[in-house]
Amino acid sequence: MDGWKAIFEAGYLFALGFVVALSGVLLPGPLLIYVVGKSAEEGVKTGPLVVLGHFSIELLLIVMIMLGVHLILQSPPFTVGLGLLGGTLLLIFGVKEIAAKSGNGNPSGFSHLNVHPYAGGIIFSTFLNPSVPLWWATLGFALLMDAYLLASYFGVVFWSLGHFTADLVWYTFIAYAVWSGKKTVLKHRVNIARICGILLSGFGLYFLLKYGLMLPQFF
Repeated sequence: MDGWKAIFEAGYLFALGFVVALSGVLLPGPLLIYVVGKSAEEGVKTGPLVVLGHFSIELLLIVMIMLGVHLILQSPPFTVGLGLLGGTLLLIFGVKEIAAKSGNGNPSGFSHLNVHPYAGGIIFSTFLNPSVPLWWATLGFALLMDAYLLASYFGVVFWSLGHFTADLVWYTFIAYAVWSGKKTVLKHRVNIARICGILLSGFGLYFLLKYGLMLPQFF
């Protein structure tokens, strides 16, 4: 009976982690924009490599949360500081992407994204996407605690595996979709690069506005 209970709990927590993660990645964000831009150059491998970088950060955050560091991540000064930093960097990179020109007068194509996909997964899960650590410090913390209370560290592991699998499936699918339509993507490279720049700038302005409005509480 205990064996069947363990199997049920593992399956339930894996599915819960998968659904929660999938509901998040389906919403457009800086990481998705990066995957779209990079996949046209690097191919399908971009998806798994980006997810590995992304999960490296998430695994670190999970360990930190289990050690109680989420209290620091939830502190207003840290939240506002990270949000403003991320917003500023996103805005800068977005504007540079819109304005970037190559020698022949064409946009260079995701020039500021010229990093390995694994590194890109890390960057777009931290400084260029402050919503990731902030999500883990709030909703992620609550979900991890539920998994822990249900099945201790066994629960945390299976919930995390479900979360990782959802990221892997989604971003690999996106990379494949972009790569399979490579000719179309390259044909419209100019517009795609500019759209990515506009979206990144939009996220930057959103973060600056959201966390900038929180600044008066410190004065």
